[in-house]
Amino acid sequence: MQGYTKNRGLFTDLYQLTMSQGYHALEMEEKEATFDLFFRNNPFNGGYAIACGIKTALEYLVNMKFTREDIEYLQEQDMFSDEFLSYLEGFSFTGTVKGIVDGTVIFPFSPILRITAPIIEAQLVETALLNIINYSTLIATKAARITEASRGGNVIEFGLRRAQGDAAYLGTYAALVGGCTGTSFVDGGRQWKVPIVGTHAHSWVQMFPSELEAFRAYAKVFPDKCVLLVDTYDTLESGVPNAITVARELKERGKKLVGIRIDSGDLAYLSVRAYKQLKDAGFGDASIVLSNNLNETVIDNLTRQITEGTGSTHEDENLREETIKHLLYGVGTKLITGGKQAALGGVYKLVAVDGKPKIKISENVIKTINPGLKTVHRVKGEDGYLIADVLAIKGERAPLPGDIIYHPIDPYKTYELDDGITTTALHEVLVDKGKNVAPCKDESWQDAQERCKRHLAMVHPTNRRLLNPHSYKVSLTAKLFDLKKRMIEEKQQG
Repeated sequence: MQGYTKNRGLFTDLYQLTMSQGYHALEMEEKEATFDLFFRNNPFNGGYAIACGIKTALEYLVNMKFTREDIEYLQEQDMFSDEFLSYLEGFSFTGTVKGIVDGTVIFPFSPILRITAPIIEAQLVETALLNIINYSTLIATKAARITEASRGGNVIEFGLRRAQGDAAYLGTYAALVGGCTGTSFVDGGRQWKVPIVGTHAHSWVQMFPSELEAFRAYAKVFPDKCVLLVDTYDTLESGVPNAITVARELKERGKKLVGIRIDSGDLAYLSVRAYKQLKDAGFGDASIVLSNNLNETVIDNLTRQITEGTGSTHEDENLREETIKHLLYGVGTKLITGGKQAALGGVYKLVAVDGKPKIKISENVIKTINPGLKTVHRVKGEDGYLIADVLAIKGERAPLPGDIIYHPIDPYKTYELDDGITTTALHEVLVDKGKNVAPCKDESWQDAQERCKRHLAMVHPTNRRLLNPHSYKVSLTAKLFDLKKRMIEEKQQG
């Protein structure tokens, strides 16, 4: 992906370089370190997250180099030895990465990636991996929540002008993975071969003596892709009637009005009334694009208002149902920025050195890590819904019915696995000895989006609901629980 996958040696925090020089000076560079990349809390107070940015992160990883200009800049800082800079000049990642791929449903404490490499290599890639995956996962999750709230409607990513600079590239791709079907971002459309969507602004209408003349002019230039913004003056009294006039004129020329867009006002009320006007005029196949600071809560309320509506006749109910089917949602700021949630909060923690478990302890128990080389098993019940992700010590057998699994934070919370469960290993090899072997490296966004849909269908509705979702179980096997408990006690005893 543009700007993230070539060289990028300096796409890091300073302390990654200072620690790495320390390891180099102390001749520790051959020690093999294993880090887990995970997050501790679901974004948006939700019940899940959609992993994203993996494909881009792996491209970065295998292409990471320090250019001659990078080395010269570091020399100017008067901090780094010639020996260490010489090491960086020949740097390449030679380690192994296991994990999940874009579009996978993921939960707190369950590792997204496990990186095993010589310590300097594993250390230097931390910042970039977190930068890419934290943001991408946040936006993919937001898109999935918005798509769910739309009740099967099409969601269009409209966020380029509100994105944080080049994050628009990561954000647009993540939005597609999470469920969006198009974008207003032209270069995003080019890169990912996704439909680009848009109409005109209010300024177009203002440039003409009348709204009708503005609509006619737009239809003349774009007779095959005519979507008209109808809320510049008065949506129902002016905008929609003028759009219908133009639709009739297009029909006489063998063309048709694709749809209208409403960007202000009571969107639930206006969309139903506008659709009725269109339908009564013979243009019931036109789409209605809604925009204006939409997010999953607004869309959920909007669809509820339309569905529940006023008027209880069969005709009223049909009108509301038909309106819902013709809606598209253009979501910008609250999607591409994550809205009120500024970041995912993913972390990158050392869990083993030369295969031996390591632990970090905190007075804040949520920050005490799960140590050692681990396998993650995803457990599904007889009803097809996911029950738990179970973290096990590497080499340990898969969970079986009757096994007791343990909450990663609260030692008093346990759960006995039922009969009829099935388990799958969640992680696969993505990078092997520095080579990208991930199946996702050649995937399209459609592949990742389909995976997202499949995975979400396995998440129970109580875990998937937008407000106050039930907590999904990410648990430890008895062996891993005992290892963690023993290591904590040893560290506390000094």
